[in-house]
Amino acid sequence: MSIQGIQQQLTSIQGIQSPATQQSGASQGTAADSFGEMLQTALKEVNELQNKADDQIEGLTTNRAGVTAHTAMVALEKADVAFQLMTAIRGKIIRAYEEVIRTQV
Repeated sequence: MSIQGIQQQLTSIQGIQSPATQQSGASQGTAADSFGEMLQTALKEVNELQNKADDQIEGLTTNRAGVTAHTAMVALEKADVAFQLMTAIRGKIIRAYEEVIRTQV
């Protein structure tokens, strides 16, 4: 799944939260906004790591000065670990959302 797909899912989840924050008050709206902002920031950081890894790999293949196999592999592994963590967090958020949806009122 691409970063854009995950951002679209996050946007749809935030859209679902909007009516609840309007009804429940300002204090909970602030918490929901900060959580959403935190997720957006994390997605941007993962995307940056992916871009840096791509740049390092490109530099390695074009034999750019200052790029070694070691730095390229380190950048690639950082991006991979960050993406795996983001995917795991996304899965937990979706499971929690599904659990809330199944809860009977």
